[in-house]
Amino acid sequence: MKNIKKIKIKNLKLKIISLCVLCALCGYSFAAEPNDILSKLNNSVKTIKKLSAQIEYVHAQPLFETKTTRAGKIFYVKDVNSSRLRINFLTLKQDDANEQTYREDYVFDGWKFTKIDHQSKSANTEQLAKDKAIEPFELVQDYFPIVGFDEPAKLGEQFEITVIDGNIPQLKLIPKENSRYGKSYKQIDCKLNPANYLPVEFIASTCDDEEITIKLTQIDLKKEIDKTTFDLNIPADYTQK
Repeated sequence: MKNIKKIKIKNLKLKIISLCVLCALCGYSFAAEPNDILSKLNNSVKTIKKLSAQIEYVHAQPLFETKTTRAGKIFYVKDVNSSRLRINFLTLKQDDANEQTYREDYVFDGWKFTKIDHQSKSANTEQLAKDKAIEPFELVQDYFPIVGFDEPAKLGEQFEITVIDGNIPQLKLIPKENSRYGKSYKQIDCKLNPANYLPVEFIASTCDDEEITIKLTQIDLKKEIDKTTFDLNIPADYTQK
């Protein structure tokens, strides 16, 4: 009997070891390390001086069974004097229709936000800061669920954070009761690039039961960005507010 028990215990240990190895090979862990992941995220974003990438913005409305996809480019620069961020949407695709030209620009300079709609030939500017410039990656969060590029430590002030460790590290963010995002989103999932822990995909469930997915691809942190990229250049015949 003792030998049988020993064999059973030995077999159980082998199964546990095999399960652990399998989990490791599949990229899963039994317990994620939130502080470690957030620390790596913080170390990655705080060194960004310039960033350019392709951006895809998908807005799904299940109630109406529609999906709209916008695509374009995003630019960011940070220097001693200022930081600036620009999103240029260039195309639009609705459901199964053909992709078409669609130009819309969003510019954040730390002080104000300007949206230029080339379809309606209009421009709208909002003053967001008076005494001190605000980091553009913080400002953009009120218009797009692009979280994580601002100080990651601030995420804990606005969200309950769950870290999902694995081949692709993820942050599950649920707005706190008094969060500035509570009226807009139920949850935001932020996927990180495992190579450098930069945010690359954002999936937001809105309070209107819609879903917004934003993907950043072809991210370049070295390419020089011409300063004129952030010039507004609003045509004279556009309506301005």
